[in-house]
Amino acid sequence: MARAAKNTIKRVTRTSSTKYDAHHQVLSNTYGDKAELRRELSDSRGAVDERTKLLEMFAQCNDSQRAFLLLEDYFEKLNLSRKDFSSHDWWPAMLAAKGSARLEELAILFLRANRSLPTELIAHARPDRLAEIEEAEQANELVQELERWLLPPMPTHLDGPRATLRVVCQPVKSTELDSLHALQVDFVLFRPRSGEKVRAPREILDLAGRASQEQELFSVRDWSFIEWFAESHSAAELKGDTLTLQGLQLLQWLGRRG
Repeated sequence: MARAAKNTIKRVTRTSSTKYDAHHQVLSNTYGDKAELRRELSDSRGAVDERTKLLEMFAQCNDSQRAFLLLEDYFEKLNLSRKDFSSHDWWPAMLAAKGSARLEELAILFLRANRSLPTELIAHARPDRLAEIEEAEQANELVQELERWLLPPMPTHLDGPRATLRVVCQPVKSTELDSLHALQVDFVLFRPRSGEKVRAPREILDLAGRASQEQELFSVRDWSFIEWFAESHSAAELKGDTLTLQGLQLLQWLGRRG
């Protein structure tokens, strides 16, 4: 029984929304350029006054919950609901505005949804501001597309990473001063076939050079470290099977990688 009642409510809401849109669409198709005047004439003065009072209270309301309920009542008078304006998150911006600015936001909401404006909202409509908002949104979308093209996101692993890199550090005596310590860094690379092996620093550089084949094998975090290591060190300075960090180089490492 509860399920049937729920479905009935959904159908009523959908029908009410269609009724509003269909009514204004019929007026537009029938009266053309004079449809706006016909809407004003078909709307009773009492209904317009009632909705206008709701808008006045909504425009000046400081309490977010009361403003929410006032807007719900206004939509209900028009046989609409909040769900009929769900294309974007518009409520925070509307709540932040007050007075005529809040009513402008409400009028823009109708325009963005391609819905005819109720009589009492026509005076607050600003198509020029809507054009500015849409132009800014298009520019922002273009910038985001360019950023994604220039800096594509890291590939997502559909499976778990098939290779891992562990960086093992231990303090050792500094070769510069006996009173200081250095940090010895070993790179432990695991692959399913060869298992876990200690690799020389130069071999880590080679991994970055084979990015197209190797990147998909590692997790995003591991590959980020490999790329940083290749950018920060050259093959000429990497000699031996381990990497020893001391002095300024050690401070830079700790500051960047912790």
